[in-house]
Amino acid sequence: MPSWEEDIVSALTNLGGTGTYAEIYGAVAAIRSDLPASWKDIIRRQIQDRSSDSAGWKKGADLFFSVEGLGRGVWGLRRLVEPTPIAADLPEGNESPGRTRQTTYRILRDTVLARQIKLLHRDACQICGEVLRISATKTYSEAHHIIPLGKHHAGADIGSNIIVLCPNHHALCDMGAMPLKREDIRAVDGHEIAEESLIYHNDKIFGRIF
Repeated sequence: MPSWEEDIVSALTNLGGTGTYAEIYGAVAAIRSDLPASWKDIIRRQIQDRSSDSAGWKKGADLFFSVEGLGRGVWGLRRLVEPTPIAADLPEGNESPGRTRQTTYRILRDTVLARQIKLLHRDACQICGEVLRISATKTYSEAHHIIPLGKHHAGADIGSNIIVLCPNHHALCDMGAMPLKREDIRAVDGHEIAEESLIYHNDKIFGRIF
C-alpha cells in the first residue's frame, strides 16, 4: 500500500496542484480505502511535517507549500510550481540596454510566490477567466504586483498584493488603462487581495500612466 505521503502527493496532483484540506481529504479518500478514525489528523500532520511553510516542518522533504500561511488551510504541491516560460523574443547575451531592462522586468517579477499563486488559480485570469494554453500540457498566465515593486511605489511581494492575469489584462493594469474593482475579480480559497492594494492601483496607477 502507498504511504500517506504518496497518497497526499497523488491527491494534490489529481486536484491540479493545490487544494483545501477538505478537497485533499476527499481526494485521498477516493484512492485510499482503509481509513483509520484519525485519518484527517494524519493527513494534516503529514503535510505540516513536510512543508517549510509550517512550524512543524521536520527539516526533511519539503513537498508542500501554503501560499497564504498555515492558518488558511490551502496547500499546494511544490514540485508543480514551474518557472514561467520565457518568450522567444527576449534577448540573450549582449543586447541594447533597453531590451536588457525588459528582460529583468519580466524575470524578477516571476517570484516563487507569484508562481505558487498562479498554480492556485490554475493560470486563469482573475478578470476574464481566460486560461492561455501554450502546449498540450502547459498553460500560461502572468502575476501582476498591484502596488508595483519597482520605481517609487515599493510594493511588497506578498500574496495579497498579487493578481493573476492574462497578458491582455496585465498590459492594461501596467499601463493604468483599467481600474481594479473587487466585484470584478475572481477569487479562490487561499488567496485574498488586500483592499489597500486595490485602492493604491485605483488612486495612483489607473488613468495616470499616460
